[in-house]
Amino acid sequence: MRALHLHHDANSTAGLIGDVLADREYEAVTHQVCEIAGSPVGSSEFPDPQLFDLIVVFGSRWSVYEEDVSHWVVPELEFLRSADSFGIPVLGLCFGAQMLSVAHGGLVAATDQPEIGWHRVQSHVPDIEPGPWLQWHFDAFTVPEGATHLADSPAGPQAFRLRRNLGLQFHPEADRGVIESWFEDDIDQIEALGADPEALLAEADRQHAASRSRAGRLVSTFLD
Repeated sequence: MRALHLHHDANSTAGLIGDVLADREYEAVTHQVCEIAGSPVGSSEFPDPQLFDLIVVFGSRWSVYEEDVSHWVVPELEFLRSADSFGIPVLGLCFGAQMLSVAHGGLVAATDQPEIGWHRVQSHVPDIEPGPWLQWHFDAFTVPEGATHLADSPAGPQAFRLRRNLGLQFHPEADRGVIESWFEDDIDQIEALGADPEALLAEADRQHAASRSRAGRLVSTFLD
């Protein structure tokens, strides 16, 4: 089985989700949209979704609605709609969930309660555990028409399911390595909210085993 890891930023890594999929014997195939750290310039070319058994769409420091990224956001939205038409499971994480929302008729806008840190969500179904999950976002999505609304936080919807698509506003992939890689380019976002970088890393270490287990259960429920 082949899993496409769709990364938008040069400092994006698969973290715990990559570990979970490797344990399930998925071959990871990486598609990198933006190659230069801090640059919104990316490729508008996307692979054929039919070549994969699963697609994981990771986060980004950019917003879906920013003009600087429209040259790759627009074709990626079409790529996601194509994957849906072929019935290929798509797991969207943070920006990935926002892309799934827009691809299927939802909206994305800045939230008045941005979140960076480890937070619990209000889950409406057993499939989505309350966490804590790592949050790192300034935008929020709406749940597309016809989708099942699965979880919320004060910032907005946190999860939805639409056919074989699962969108998650939080980051189940996050561990120390993932967060440290984000620090390379996104430390300004932490400073903007007054978050403590060392506290984020310390909590990642404390949560590591539990986060790995939660990520494993989430992926297993989604795929099975």
